[in-house]
Amino acid sequence: MPNKIKYETIVACKMGDEDALKEILKHYEPLITERSKRKVTDDNGRITYVIDEEVKAYITSELTMAIMMKYDPTRKPGNINHPESHIQM
Repeated sequence: MPNKIKYETIVACKMGDEDALKEILKHYEPLITERSKRKVTDDNGRITYVIDEEVKAYITSELTMAIMMKYDPTRKPGNINHPESHIQM
């Protein structure tokens, strides 16, 4: 998995390319899954972690909305001093 998503992929996603959106979501899948874990204690007191699918869907939805609504494809990438220069999770 590459460390960064190509600028062109993000722009394509912003313009409605579903394949680009799938590529971005695939890139973030491990992080989304990790952040969706919930601690559960069974009747014997054992602690396990499960993926909360509702939380996972919420995070995925928020990422999609951030790309579609907040990302500005006219701004040059890599401006780290700008508060919205990249999408963080």
